[in-house]
Amino acid sequence: MKDHKQPLQKQLPLIDNYFEHLTATLDWLLVSIEKGKGGSSAYFSPLLGWGSPYPETSGYIITTLLDASQLLNKEKYYNAACKVGEWLLKLQSQEGWWPGGLYKEGKCAGPSIFNTGQIIDGMCALAIKTKSEAYRKAALKGANWLKDGVDKQGVWHAGNYMKGVNPSYYSQVAWPMLMAWKLGGNDEIKKAAVLVLQRILKRRTEKGLIKGWGFDPKAPSFTHTIAYTLRGMLESAIILEDWDTYGSPCELALERLARKSELTNGRLPGAYRDDWRPINWYTCLTGNVQIALCLLRLDSLNPDLRLVNSSVKLIDRVSKTQRLKGSLGVKGAVAGSQPIFGKYMFMRYPNWAAKYHADAIISLIKRLSKEIA
Repeated sequence: MKDHKQPLQKQLPLIDNYFEHLTATLDWLLVSIEKGKGGSSAYFSPLLGWGSPYPETSGYIITTLLDASQLLNKEKYYNAACKVGEWLLKLQSQEGWWPGGLYKEGKCAGPSIFNTGQIIDGMCALAIKTKSEAYRKAALKGANWLKDGVDKQGVWHAGNYMKGVNPSYYSQVAWPMLMAWKLGGNDEIKKAAVLVLQRILKRRTEKGLIKGWGFDPKAPSFTHTIAYTLRGMLESAIILEDWDTYGSPCELALERLARKSELTNGRLPGAYRDDWRPINWYTCLTGNVQIALCLLRLDSLNPDLRLVNSSVKLIDRVSKTQRLKGSLGVKGAVAGSQPIFGKYMFMRYPNWAAKYHADAIISLIKRLSKEIA
């Protein structure tokens, strides 16, 4: 990959701070891939060190690395994305699924709906960028496996994170299925994804909350999975070209979260109960930047500087928790929670927190470039 265009950073010196944080996050992700020996290590723990590689999050980290390579004109991120992609190709089953949980040498966990969806994301990104048929075939194979497991009510009966539970954040699985459909998949993939989305929409309340958008239907929902649910719906609406059906129902929830960011200078509660009652004693840093991404996505469709302002506050608050100096484990990392002993990813720096922090900054830099230009 060769690209001799002048990096955007040199064109926009007024936002150097974001580039500094972005580079630190991306370089931490490169270390996580080195430690994972092909896949990205799931997390760094000050107590336990580096975790095993995580196929699920390695999948969508690919997309982040490719976006960063284009923005920063850095081939090392492109090469890292391809390295992870080759590792994931080797893990795909004959049926098309990818395994759940962390990767253990010599052991293979059973099929995972959510993990397969997130890896399809990366396969689609690599297929588009590299023009490699291997990645396209892997994406379609995975999407067909997902399609075959969906019943007429939009429910999967095998491969769930919790047995018998189809959470609302499976919108984040429907979205990659639609990506694969756009890459040349058959219409049955699209139909299955739509069934999943329609089932999730039935859970929406008058207050904009979508029930079941947490890991456990009996527990408060982290902003992490709330953002998964909303982002999956937004992106699916865009692919399906049907905002009224799939995107508009998310606007009330996003307006609430944007307003909360305004009032708290970017500090969202770590989780919400099913009536919007907050869990305030910690914040889920991953969820903060994921919500920022959703707001910026909404702004990209209908420009609104209020959404951008809320996103800036969310991203800035998370960036302030990031260490730009220190050991390889913590330099550039983003913790699961603030304080770090919060309930989400207790005492760990997960690779998906770094992924979404990088995504949010990339999206913000592109948005601010339009204002500065």
